[in-house]
Amino acid sequence: MARSKYDSIYKKLKDDVEVIKEQQDYSNMSLAFSHWFLKNQYNLSEQEIAESIIDGNGDYGIDAVIHNETDKSLEIFQFKFPSSSQTIKREIAQSEINKVIVGFNYLIDPADEITLEKASKEFIRIHDELKESEIYNFKINFVSFNQGVVDNVEMVNNFIRTTKRESGIDISYVDYNVQKVTNIYEKLQRQNSISIVLPYKQLQQSYSVGNIESYVGFVNASKLVEAIEDKMGVIFDENIRLHEMKSKVNDGIKKTSSSKEESQMFYFYNNGITFICDEANQSPSNLTIKLEGTSIVNGCQTVTTLYENYMSERLRDDVDLLVRITKISDYDERAKITQFLNSQNPIKESYFISNHTIVRDLQSKLAESNYYLERQINESSYKEKYEDEDIKKGKKIIKLDDVIQYYSGYYLDKFAALAKRNKNVLFSNDNIHEVLSDITAEKVIESYEIYAIISEVITAYRRQRRNKKNSEFAEIIGIKNEELENDEQTYLFVNTADILILNTCKHLKSRDSSKKDRDNVVEAIKIIIKLINEDKELKEMSPASLTKNQKIYTEINQYFMKDTRIAAKS
Repeated sequence: MARSKYDSIYKKLKDDVEVIKEQQDYSNMSLAFSHWFLKNQYNLSEQEIAESIIDGNGDYGIDAVIHNETDKSLEIFQFKFPSSSQTIKREIAQSEINKVIVGFNYLIDPADEITLEKASKEFIRIHDELKESEIYNFKINFVSFNQGVVDNVEMVNNFIRTTKRESGIDISYVDYNVQKVTNIYEKLQRQNSISIVLPYKQLQQSYSVGNIESYVGFVNASKLVEAIEDKMGVIFDENIRLHEMKSKVNDGIKKTSSSKEESQMFYFYNNGITFICDEANQSPSNLTIKLEGTSIVNGCQTVTTLYENYMSERLRDDVDLLVRITKISDYDERAKITQFLNSQNPIKESYFISNHTIVRDLQSKLAESNYYLERQINESSYKEKYEDEDIKKGKKIIKLDDVIQYYSGYYLDKFAALAKRNKNVLFSNDNIHEVLSDITAEKVIESYEIYAIISEVITAYRRQRRNKKNSEFAEIIGIKNEELENDEQTYLFVNTADILILNTCKHLKSRDSSKKDRDNVVEAIKIIIKLINEDKELKEMSPASLTKNQKIYTEINQYFMKDTRIAAKS
């Protein structure tokens, strides 16, 4: 069964929570999860977290409490972190919700006669602190990496209504379910929280749905560039595309925006730009709007070309353009908006996952090992030009679609043939979450480095085929030129066997990690030849068809499984 996005995020989040559990010596994962949540969602310090968490038995279903004396408010939290991804589809049990309700009533009950014999010391400490406090606002937070409060929502609402009616207090609840927690995790991966103040000529609030708001208007091009000038390196962080250095469209934008005769027509010639943001605060009095956590997700070619004209003092003052602003915090929907806005023109399937939180995290981790993963088209060259001229220095530039192909071909037997046959299918919703679920920087580097060696060997083969006097491939394989020439048909598959050899090398390395990668490549070629010669169907296939046919990958896998069984018996 294919893994979902939540399965992938769960694994990554679990790794982070386990580190916290070990560092803080928590007794269980839910407490460590509470530490992660309070740090990242509430921005609490280590000390504040320690004072908020109710650790141990006797917590009456309450894992943490935040008492804000200034605001006269109290928030209580119940945290649930699943032991496996299999429980993500479940909801918070009625018994757990009831525990929180009982715990809440105990916690705020000021009566001296209340008995808390089963309560923990921390619970009693917080209860006693609250007895003399003025609190006007209460909030219950259910935080769980599952479906949250679903069938028992009426139970919670009835408790809220009854409490308000009988006590006259202001009380509410928030359900931080798997979707909301995932949004928090994904937001953390967006390291550039960009804030800009955008002047406009005209801007009106437009279509809105739920918590999503939108604005439409037009801005002056020079004022736009001035607003984002110092953020050009990061303002397209969520965009799929980056600036295309050579483009007839960009040439047209440049010409129109600098032309005395045409500049006023720019608004009518251009599709405009789209901002996406976490918050949007409009100031009609001075015709500005402040955007927090913002990115331009459509219009990179337009903005970058206008910026170049502005910097060279060729941008006309009367150039105006359409602007759309969408305020939305749901990163699933943000990604869809970005994808659909960039779907009108041909684009690689791989770059539709450029904003995936795991891909962003992978980019950061690879940078630590001097690899630059290009999430976006032309990213390193763009960043080099507009953000950091040394960004590529000393780094190996690797493209996202190559990374996914090599990783899948090397580590994932299920997808190895597909990685060769049609790597774009790896990026489909049916496959990509499973592909990304166990990916790490270390695995990417290993598959990438071994692929580089394979590429060198295949290049040597091609050179020798073109020049019979060249003997480098024969020397690599350990045979004479004459043998290679006489047995030319046997080696024809090598020309298209990059992923097949890569997958075979994975098995060889698993069997003996001490062998050099170059030696494994040679042995892989010999094993593939052996299996082809032993199977009539494989032998009759054309070399190009053979190397992307599932049958040969299955034969490779069975060969090593058999080899492992023989070794185990001996």
